[in-house]
Amino acid sequence: MKNNRHNCKLILEHDSLLKGVFRYNILTEQTDLVKPVWWERISPAFTDMDLNYIMLYLEETYGLTMDKVVQKSIVHQADRNKYHPVRNYLNSLQWDGQERIRYVLHHFLGAPVDELTYESMKMFLLGAIARAFRPGIKFEYMLCLVGGQGVGKSTFFRFMAVKDDWFTDDIGKLDSEKVYCQLRGHWMIEMSEMVATARSKSIEETKSFLSRQKETYRDSYAVYALDRPRQCVFGGTSNIKRFLPFDRTGNRRFVPVQTNRAEMEVHILENEKESRQYIDQVWAEAMMLYRNGNFKLAFSKETEAQLDKLRQEFMADDTEAGMIQAWLDEHEDRKVCSLMLFKEALDNPYIKPKKAETDRICEIMNTSIVGWKQGTMTRFKDYGTQRSWVCVNENCKRDAKDLKNENDWYPVTEEKARQMELPFR
Repeated sequence: MKNNRHNCKLILEHDSLLKGVFRYNILTEQTDLVKPVWWERISPAFTDMDLNYIMLYLEETYGLTMDKVVQKSIVHQADRNKYHPVRNYLNSLQWDGQERIRYVLHHFLGAPVDELTYESMKMFLLGAIARAFRPGIKFEYMLCLVGGQGVGKSTFFRFMAVKDDWFTDDIGKLDSEKVYCQLRGHWMIEMSEMVATARSKSIEETKSFLSRQKETYRDSYAVYALDRPRQCVFGGTSNIKRFLPFDRTGNRRFVPVQTNRAEMEVHILENEKESRQYIDQVWAEAMMLYRNGNFKLAFSKETEAQLDKLRQEFMADDTEAGMIQAWLDEHEDRKVCSLMLFKEALDNPYIKPKKAETDRICEIMNTSIVGWKQGTMTRFKDYGTQRSWVCVNENCKRDAKDLKNENDWYPVTEEKARQMELPFR
Protein backbone atom coordinates (compact mmCIF):
# COMPACT_ATOMS: atom_id res chain seq x y z
CA MET A 1 0.00 0.00 0.00
CA LYS A 2 1.32 3.43 -0.96
CA ASN A 3 2.31 5.86 1.81
CA ASN A 4 -0.12 8.66 0.99
CA ARG A 5 -2.86 10.59 2.78
CA HIS A 6 -5.66 9.06 0.75
CA ASN A 7 -4.83 5.53 1.86
CA CYS A 8 -4.28 6.66 5.43
CA LYS A 9 -7.66 8.40 5.37
CA LEU A 10 -9.38 5.22 4.19
CA ILE A 11 -7.75 3.21 6.99
CA LEU A 12 -8.80 5.71 9.69
CA GLU A 13 -12.36 5.67 8.37
CA HIS A 14 -12.77 1.90 8.04
CA ASP A 15 -10.30 0.06 10.28
CA SER A 16 -12.27 -1.49 13.15
CA LEU A 17 -9.68 -0.44 15.75
CA LEU A 18 -9.26 3.16 14.55
CA LYS A 19 -12.67 4.12 13.20
CA GLY A 20 -14.20 6.98 15.23
CA VAL A 21 -11.26 7.15 17.65
CA PHE A 22 -10.03 10.66 16.80
CA ARG A 23 -12.07 13.80 17.44
CA TYR A 24 -11.10 17.47 17.67
CA ASN A 25 -11.96 18.98 21.05
CA ILE A 26 -13.16 22.56 20.48
CA LEU A 27 -12.71 23.47 24.15
CA THR A 28 -9.08 22.34 24.45
CA GLU A 29 -8.23 22.86 20.76
CA GLN A 30 -6.56 19.46 20.74
CA THR A 31 -7.13 16.08 19.14
CA ASP A 32 -8.67 13.59 21.57
CA LEU A 33 -8.89 9.81 21.53
CA VAL A 34 -12.51 9.23 22.49
CA LYS A 35 -12.72 5.42 22.30
CA PRO A 36 -10.78 2.65 24.07
CA VAL A 37 -7.52 1.59 22.42
CA TRP A 38 -5.18 -1.35 23.01
CA TRP A 39 -2.65 0.54 25.14
CA GLU A 40 -2.94 2.23 28.52
CA ARG A 41 -3.66 5.95 28.51
CA ILE A 42 -4.14 8.66 31.18
CA SER A 43 -5.80 11.61 29.45
CA PRO A 44 -7.85 11.83 26.24
CA ALA A 45 -5.44 14.24 24.50
CA PHE A 46 -3.43 12.81 21.61
CA THR A 47 0.27 12.41 22.50
CA ASP A 48 3.55 11.40 20.88
CA MET A 49 3.31 8.01 22.59
CA ASP A 50 -0.12 7.47 21.01
CA LEU A 51 1.42 8.19 17.61
CA ASN A 52 4.13 5.61 18.27
CA TYR A 53 1.56 2.88 18.99
CA ILE A 54 -0.49 3.81 15.93
CA MET A 55 2.55 3.92 13.63
CA LEU A 56 3.63 0.47 14.79
CA TYR A 57 0.13 -0.88 14.12
CA LEU A 58 -0.11 0.76 10.67
CA GLU A 59 3.34 -0.47 9.65
CA GLU A 60 2.67 -4.06 10.76
CA THR A 61 -0.85 -4.18 9.31
CA TYR A 62 -0.72 -1.97 6.20
CA GLY A 63 2.94 -1.22 5.57
CA LEU A 64 2.56 2.53 6.19
CA THR A 65 5.79 4.04 7.51
CA MET A 66 5.62 7.83 7.05
CA ASP A 67 4.98 9.51 10.40
CA LYS A 68 4.12 12.96 9.00
CA VAL A 69 1.58 11.55 6.56
CA VAL A 70 -0.12 9.59 9.32
CA GLN A 71 -0.04 12.49 11.75
CA LYS A 72 -1.58 14.94 9.28
CA SER A 73 -4.23 12.39 8.34
CA ILE A 74 -5.17 11.94 11.99
CA VAL A 75 -5.47 15.73 12.44
CA HIS A 76 -7.66 15.92 9.33
CA GLN A 77 -9.86 13.05 10.45
CA ALA A 78 -10.26 14.58 13.92
CA ASP A 79 -11.19 17.97 12.46
CA ARG A 80 -14.02 16.35 10.51
CA ASN A 81 -15.40 15.01 13.80
CA LYS A 82 -15.35 18.04 16.09
CA TYR A 83 -17.06 18.02 19.46
CA HIS A 84 -17.41 20.34 22.43
CA PRO A 85 -17.60 18.49 25.77
CA VAL A 86 -19.27 21.36 27.66
CA ARG A 87 -21.97 21.74 25.00
CA ASN A 88 -22.56 18.00 25.03
CA TYR A 89 -22.93 18.07 28.82
CA LEU A 90 -25.33 21.02 28.82
CA ASN A 91 -27.46 19.58 26.02
CA SER A 92 -27.75 16.27 27.87
CA LEU A 93 -29.39 17.80 30.97
CA GLN A 94 -33.07 17.37 31.82
CA TRP A 95 -34.50 19.85 34.34
CA ASP A 96 -36.79 18.37 37.00
CA GLY A 97 -38.78 21.62 37.33
CA GLN A 98 -37.55 22.54 40.81
CA GLU A 99 -36.13 26.05 41.13
CA ARG A 100 -32.54 26.06 42.39
CA ILE A 101 -30.73 29.05 40.86
CA ARG A 102 -32.45 31.34 43.37
CA TYR A 103 -31.24 29.25 46.31
CA VAL A 104 -27.92 27.67 45.28
CA LEU A 105 -25.69 30.37 46.81
CA HIS A 106 -27.64 30.20 50.06
CA HIS A 107 -27.76 26.40 50.03
CA PHE A 108 -23.99 25.94 49.78
CA LEU A 109 -22.56 29.28 50.99
CA GLY A 110 -25.17 30.94 53.21
CA ALA A 111 -25.64 33.92 50.88
CA PRO A 112 -28.84 36.01 51.16
CA VAL A 113 -31.97 34.74 49.45
CA ASP A 114 -33.00 37.90 47.63
CA GLU A 115 -33.63 39.16 44.12
CA LEU A 116 -30.18 40.71 43.73
CA THR A 117 -28.37 37.48 44.63
CA TYR A 118 -30.65 35.59 42.25
CA GLU A 119 -29.96 38.01 39.38
CA SER A 120 -26.22 37.84 40.07
CA MET A 121 -26.14 34.04 39.98
CA LYS A 122 -28.41 33.84 36.95
CA MET A 123 -26.19 36.27 35.03
CA PHE A 124 -23.10 34.19 35.84
CA LEU A 125 -24.76 30.98 34.64
CA LEU A 126 -26.11 32.47 31.43
CA GLY A 127 -22.73 34.05 30.69
CA ALA A 128 -21.01 30.68 31.11
CA ILE A 129 -23.51 28.92 28.85
CA ALA A 130 -23.28 31.65 26.22
CA ARG A 131 -19.48 31.45 26.21
CA ALA A 132 -19.69 27.68 25.63
CA PHE A 133 -22.13 27.90 22.71
CA ARG A 134 -20.98 31.24 21.30
CA PRO A 135 -17.26 31.66 22.06
CA GLY A 136 -16.16 35.27 22.22
CA ILE A 137 -19.58 36.67 23.08
CA LYS A 138 -19.36 39.88 25.11
CA PHE A 139 -19.56 39.08 28.83
CA GLU A 140 -17.66 41.23 31.31
CA TYR A 141 -18.93 40.24 34.76
CA MET A 142 -17.06 38.31 37.43
CA LEU A 143 -19.05 36.77 40.28
CA CYS A 144 -17.06 37.45 43.47
CA LEU A 145 -17.67 35.30 46.55
CA VAL A 146 -16.63 37.00 49.78
CA GLY A 147 -16.28 35.37 53.20
CA GLY A 148 -14.04 33.57 55.64
CA GLN A 149 -11.81 30.61 54.93
CA GLY A 150 -13.34 27.16 54.87
CA VAL A 151 -16.79 28.19 53.69
CA GLY A 152 -16.22 26.46 50.33
CA LYS A 153 -15.93 29.37 47.90
CA SER A 154 -13.23 27.82 45.70
CA THR A 155 -14.85 24.40 45.81
CA PHE A 156 -18.12 25.98 44.70
CA PHE A 157 -16.52 27.29 41.51
CA ARG A 158 -14.73 23.98 40.94
CA PHE A 159 -17.98 22.03 41.23
CA MET A 160 -19.80 24.58 39.05
CA ALA A 161 -17.24 23.76 36.34
CA VAL A 162 -18.68 20.20 36.48
CA LYS A 163 -15.39 18.49 35.63
CA ASP A 164 -12.13 19.37 37.33
CA ASP A 165 -10.43 19.46 33.93
CA TRP A 166 -12.74 22.32 32.97
CA PHE A 167 -11.66 24.39 35.99
CA THR A 168 -8.44 26.15 36.95
CA ASP A 169 -7.27 28.62 39.56
CA ASP A 170 -3.77 28.83 38.10
CA ILE A 171 -4.06 31.79 35.78
CA GLY A 172 -0.80 33.58 36.57
CA LYS A 173 -0.12 37.16 35.49
CA LEU A 174 -2.84 38.79 33.44
CA ASP A 175 -0.37 40.69 31.27
CA SER A 176 1.63 37.59 30.37
CA GLU A 177 1.83 36.61 26.72
CA LYS A 178 1.20 33.04 27.81
CA VAL A 179 -2.06 33.76 29.64
CA TYR A 180 -4.01 32.14 26.80
CA CYS A 181 -2.34 28.82 27.60
CA GLN A 182 -3.95 29.01 31.05
CA LEU A 183 -7.39 29.82 29.62
CA ARG A 184 -7.41 27.16 26.91
CA GLY A 185 -9.37 24.07 27.80
CA HIS A 186 -11.09 25.62 30.82
CA TRP A 187 -14.69 26.71 31.15
CA MET A 188 -14.47 28.28 34.60
CA ILE A 189 -11.51 30.17 36.01
CA GLU A 190 -11.12 31.29 39.61
CA MET A 191 -9.17 34.41 40.48
CA SER A 192 -8.29 33.42 44.02
CA GLU A 193 -7.57 36.43 46.25
CA MET A 194 -6.22 38.22 43.17
CA VAL A 195 -8.62 41.12 43.45
CA ALA A 196 -8.26 41.34 47.22
CA THR A 197 -4.61 42.30 47.00
CA ALA A 198 -4.92 44.43 43.88
CA ARG A 199 -3.87 48.06 43.74
CA SER A 200 -5.51 50.63 41.52
CA LYS A 201 -3.12 49.88 38.64
CA SER A 202 -3.66 46.14 38.75
CA ILE A 203 -7.42 46.51 39.18
CA GLU A 204 -7.48 48.46 35.92
CA GLU A 205 -5.56 45.60 34.30
CA THR A 206 -8.10 43.15 35.73
CA LYS A 207 -11.04 45.16 34.37
CA SER A 208 -9.40 45.38 30.97
CA PHE A 209 -8.66 41.65 31.06
CA LEU A 210 -12.27 40.78 31.90
CA SER A 211 -13.50 42.91 28.99
CA ARG A 212 -11.60 40.96 26.35
CA GLN A 213 -13.55 38.70 24.06
CA LYS A 214 -10.57 36.92 22.51
CA GLU A 215 -6.84 36.30 22.76
CA THR A 216 -4.57 36.47 19.73
CA TYR A 217 -1.93 33.82 20.11
CA ARG A 218 0.48 31.78 17.99
CA ASP A 219 1.14 28.21 19.01
CA SER A 220 4.69 26.93 19.14
CA TYR A 221 5.92 26.01 15.66
CA ALA A 222 2.79 27.51 14.08
CA VAL A 223 3.27 29.93 11.20
CA TYR A 224 0.35 32.26 11.91
CA ALA A 225 -1.16 33.78 15.02
CA LEU A 226 -4.86 33.07 15.48
CA ASP A 227 -7.70 34.83 17.25
CA ARG A 228 -8.95 32.56 20.06
CA PRO A 229 -12.47 33.60 21.13
CA ARG A 230 -12.99 33.12 24.85
CA GLN A 231 -14.96 30.10 26.00
CA CYS A 232 -14.58 30.74 29.73
CA VAL A 233 -15.98 32.88 32.54
CA PHE A 234 -14.28 34.11 35.69
CA GLY A 235 -15.12 33.84 39.36
CA GLY A 236 -13.40 35.70 42.16
CA THR A 237 -12.93 34.76 45.81
CA SER A 238 -11.82 36.88 48.74
CA ASN A 239 -11.49 36.38 52.48
CA ILE A 240 -11.41 40.18 52.91
CA LYS A 241 -14.73 42.04 52.75
CA ARG A 242 -13.39 45.34 51.38
CA PHE A 243 -11.64 43.60 48.51
CA LEU A 244 -12.36 46.25 45.88
CA PRO A 245 -10.08 49.29 45.65
CA PHE A 246 -11.85 52.62 45.73
CA ASP A 247 -12.86 53.48 42.18
CA ARG A 248 -15.01 56.51 41.39
CA THR A 249 -15.58 55.27 37.85
CA GLY A 250 -17.20 52.18 39.34
CA ASN A 251 -16.35 48.52 39.71
CA ARG A 252 -19.12 47.47 37.35
CA ARG A 253 -17.49 44.23 36.26
CA PHE A 254 -17.33 42.85 39.80
CA VAL A 255 -20.51 41.29 41.23
CA PRO A 256 -19.99 40.68 44.96
CA VAL A 257 -21.91 38.14 47.03
CA GLN A 258 -21.41 37.89 50.80
CA THR A 259 -21.21 34.32 52.09
CA ASN A 260 -22.09 33.26 55.64
CA ARG A 261 -21.06 29.91 57.04
CA ALA A 262 -23.64 30.11 59.83
CA GLU A 263 -26.48 30.40 57.29
CA MET A 264 -25.52 27.67 54.80
CA GLU A 265 -27.79 24.64 54.58
CA VAL A 266 -25.00 22.19 53.79
CA HIS A 267 -21.26 22.38 53.27
CA ILE A 268 -20.53 21.67 49.64
CA LEU A 269 -18.01 18.94 50.54
CA GLU A 270 -20.26 17.16 53.03
CA ASN A 271 -21.58 14.90 50.29
CA GLU A 272 -19.81 15.52 47.00
CA LYS A 273 -22.10 13.28 44.95
CA GLU A 274 -25.26 15.04 46.16
CA SER A 275 -23.65 18.47 45.71
CA ARG A 276 -22.72 17.69 42.12
CA GLN A 277 -26.22 16.35 41.40
CA TYR A 278 -27.69 19.57 42.80
CA ILE A 279 -25.38 21.60 40.55
CA ASP A 280 -26.37 19.49 37.52
CA GLN A 281 -29.94 20.63 38.10
CA VAL A 282 -28.81 24.25 38.50
CA TRP A 283 -27.28 24.03 35.03
CA ALA A 284 -30.37 22.26 33.69
CA GLU A 285 -32.54 25.14 34.93
CA ALA A 286 -30.12 27.66 33.44
CA MET A 287 -30.26 25.85 30.09
CA MET A 288 -34.03 26.20 30.13
CA LEU A 289 -33.61 29.98 30.57
CA TYR A 290 -30.96 30.06 27.85
CA ARG A 291 -33.12 28.16 25.36
CA ASN A 292 -36.02 30.52 26.01
CA GLY A 293 -33.77 33.32 24.78
CA ASN A 294 -35.46 35.99 26.90
CA PHE A 295 -32.32 37.39 28.51
CA LYS A 296 -29.50 39.86 28.04
CA LEU A 297 -25.92 39.47 29.21
CA ALA A 298 -26.15 42.82 30.97
CA PHE A 299 -28.00 43.87 34.10
CA SER A 300 -31.01 46.15 33.93
CA LYS A 301 -30.57 49.76 35.07
CA GLU A 302 -32.45 48.99 38.27
CA THR A 303 -30.30 45.96 39.09
CA GLU A 304 -27.10 47.82 38.20
CA ALA A 305 -28.10 50.64 40.55
CA GLN A 306 -28.65 48.12 43.36
CA LEU A 307 -25.29 46.52 42.61
CA ASP A 308 -23.56 49.91 42.69
CA LYS A 309 -24.97 50.47 46.15
CA LEU A 310 -23.92 46.98 47.24
CA ARG A 311 -20.39 47.43 45.87
CA GLN A 312 -19.86 50.34 48.26
CA GLU A 313 -19.88 47.83 51.12
CA PHE A 314 -16.99 45.92 49.53
CA MET A 315 -14.94 48.95 48.49
CA ALA A 316 -11.88 50.28 50.33
CA ASP A 317 -12.12 53.72 51.92
CA ASP A 318 -11.27 56.76 49.80
CA THR A 319 -8.36 58.11 51.85
CA GLU A 320 -7.48 60.90 49.41
CA ALA A 321 -10.99 62.32 49.47
CA GLY A 322 -10.89 62.28 53.26
CA MET A 323 -7.55 64.12 53.35
CA ILE A 324 -8.77 66.76 50.89
CA GLN A 325 -12.06 67.30 52.73
CA ALA A 326 -10.27 67.68 56.08
CA TRP A 327 -7.81 70.19 54.60
CA LEU A 328 -10.58 72.22 52.95
CA ASP A 329 -12.57 72.34 56.18
CA GLU A 330 -9.63 74.14 57.81
CA HIS A 331 -8.64 76.21 54.77
CA GLU A 332 -9.57 79.91 54.84
CA ASP A 333 -9.27 80.85 51.16
CA ARG A 334 -12.48 80.54 49.22
CA LYS A 335 -10.81 79.29 46.03
CA VAL A 336 -8.51 76.35 45.41
CA CYS A 337 -7.06 74.51 42.40
CA SER A 338 -5.92 70.95 41.75
CA LEU A 339 -2.21 71.83 42.00
CA MET A 340 -2.77 73.47 45.38
CA LEU A 341 -4.65 70.42 46.63
CA PHE A 342 -1.99 68.02 45.36
CA LYS A 343 0.86 69.89 47.01
CA GLU A 344 -0.80 71.15 50.19
CA ALA A 345 -3.80 68.93 50.98
CA LEU A 346 -2.07 65.69 49.94
CA ASP A 347 1.31 66.86 51.24
CA ASN A 348 3.39 66.63 48.06
CA PRO A 349 5.29 69.94 48.24
CA TYR A 350 8.23 68.90 46.06
CA ILE A 351 6.57 66.61 43.52
CA LYS A 352 5.15 67.66 40.17
CA PRO A 353 1.84 65.82 39.69
CA LYS A 354 1.12 63.65 36.70
CA LYS A 355 -1.99 64.35 34.66
CA ALA A 356 -3.68 61.23 36.07
CA GLU A 357 -3.14 62.56 39.60
CA THR A 358 -4.65 65.97 38.89
CA ASP A 359 -7.50 64.29 37.02
CA ARG A 360 -8.17 62.18 40.11
CA ILE A 361 -8.21 65.30 42.30
CA CYS A 362 -10.65 66.98 39.92
CA GLU A 363 -12.90 63.94 40.09
CA ILE A 364 -12.77 63.97 43.90
CA MET A 365 -13.71 67.66 43.98
CA ASN A 366 -16.59 67.15 41.57
CA THR A 367 -18.03 63.99 43.13
CA SER A 368 -16.94 63.54 46.74
CA ILE A 369 -16.33 66.91 48.40
CA VAL A 370 -19.03 68.74 50.34
CA GLY A 371 -19.29 72.54 50.33
CA TRP A 372 -17.39 73.34 47.13
CA LYS A 373 -18.40 73.85 43.52
CA GLN A 374 -16.46 74.17 40.28
CA GLY A 375 -15.59 77.76 39.40
CA THR A 376 -13.93 79.63 36.56
CA MET A 377 -10.32 79.88 35.44
CA THR A 378 -8.49 81.83 38.14
CA ARG A 379 -4.94 83.03 38.65
CA PHE A 380 -3.33 81.59 41.78
CA LYS A 381 -0.15 82.73 43.46
CA ASP A 382 2.51 80.03 42.98
CA TYR A 383 0.25 77.96 40.68
CA GLY A 384 -0.60 80.24 37.76
CA THR A 385 -3.95 80.22 35.98
CA GLN A 386 -5.92 77.12 36.90
CA ARG A 387 -9.46 75.82 36.99
CA SER A 388 -10.82 76.72 40.42
CA TRP A 389 -13.25 75.34 42.95
CA VAL A 390 -15.18 77.82 45.05
CA CYS A 391 -16.35 77.40 48.62
CA VAL A 392 -20.12 77.48 49.08
CA ASN A 393 -19.91 76.54 52.75
CA GLU A 394 -21.02 79.03 55.38
CA ASN A 395 -17.74 78.49 57.21
CA CYS A 396 -15.83 80.16 54.37
CA LYS A 397 -14.72 83.77 54.73
CA ARG A 398 -17.36 84.69 52.15
CA ASP A 399 -21.02 83.70 52.52
CA ALA A 400 -22.41 81.16 50.08
CA LYS A 401 -25.11 83.61 48.95
CA ASP A 402 -22.42 85.99 47.70
CA LEU A 403 -20.89 83.37 45.41
CA LYS A 404 -23.67 83.27 42.83
CA ASN A 405 -21.85 85.87 40.75
CA GLU A 406 -18.13 85.93 41.32
CA ASN A 407 -17.82 89.32 39.58
CA ASP A 408 -20.15 91.07 42.03
CA TRP A 409 -18.89 93.42 44.73
CA TYR A 410 -19.27 92.09 48.21
CA PRO A 411 -19.27 93.82 51.61
CA VAL A 412 -16.17 93.84 53.83
CA THR A 413 -15.69 94.79 57.44
CA GLU A 414 -14.03 98.04 58.45
CA GLU A 415 -11.03 96.10 59.74
CA LYS A 416 -10.72 94.25 56.43
CA ALA A 417 -10.94 97.53 54.54
CA ARG A 418 -8.07 99.00 56.57
CA GLN A 419 -5.99 95.92 55.76
CA MET A 420 -6.68 96.42 52.04
CA GLU A 421 -5.61 100.10 51.96
CA LEU A 422 -2.75 100.96 49.63
CA PRO A 423 0.25 102.46 51.42
CA PHE A 424 0.16 105.93 49.78
CA ARG A 425 2.51 108.55 51.20
